[in-house]
Amino acid sequence: MQKRALDEPGYYAFASVVGAQRHFNVQTARLLASYGLDPLSVLDGMGRPAPPDLPSDEIMEWIIEESGCAMTMLRAFVEVGGDELPDVTPWGVISRGLCSTTEASLRRWGDVNHFTPGLLRRYCRSDGTPLDVQAMNLTEGAGVHVTEQDIWSFILAHQKGQHTYRPQTYGHRLAAAFHHVTGFRLTFEYAAQLLQLINAKNTAPLDEAPF
Repeated sequence: MQKRALDEPGYYAFASVVGAQRHFNVQTARLLASYGLDPLSVLDGMGRPAPPDLPSDEIMEWIIEESGCAMTMLRAFVEVGGDELPDVTPWGVISRGLCSTTEASLRRWGDVNHFTPGLLRRYCRSDGTPLDVQAMNLTEGAGVHVTEQDIWSFILAHQKGQHTYRPQTYGHRLAAAFHHVTGFRLTFEYAAQLLQLINAKNTAPLDEAPF
C-alpha cells in the first residue's frame, strides 16, 4: 500500500486486478498445454539464429545490431554480466565525472564555431575547472586515459547535458536492443531466472505458471 500510495480500498482493487491477471495466465497456460505446448520449451527453442563466422566482438555487434532476436540478446546479456558493470570507455568516465569548466578553457580546447548559448550555459561557469585539469583528474581517478579532446567531443555530442549520455557497455547496449524489440526493460534478475528455468527444464504445475 505504501509503495503504490494506495488506501485500503485502492489496495483491494489493485489486488483484484492482479488476481484476474494471474487467472488469465493460468487459463492461457492450460490452453497452450492442450496443444502440447509449454511456454518455457517454446522459448528454449527460440533465439538461436546461427551467427555469421566472425570474431567474438563482431558476433556481439551482430547480436545487438542485426539479429533482432530477443532471446539471443537475453542470453548474451547474462553472459556479459548484465548492465550493472560500469562504462569504462573515456566517454563513460567523463559522463560520471565531468564538472563545469570555464568559457576560456572551452575556447582553448574546443571549437567556437560550435558554441551555442545552451552549451555554454550547461557546461561553463566562472569558477569552473579547466578541461586540461579535468582530463588529468579523470585519468588518474578512473585509470582510463582521458584527453581534453575527449571531453570536448563528449560535450559537443551531448549539448543538452551529460545526463543524456547512454552507457556503451555490451550489457547496456543489449538491454536497449532488447527493449526495442520487446517493449519492456530487461533486468539481470529476470534474465537469469528465465534461463535457469529453461536450463533446468522446469515443469511447473499449470496453476504455478512461471509467466
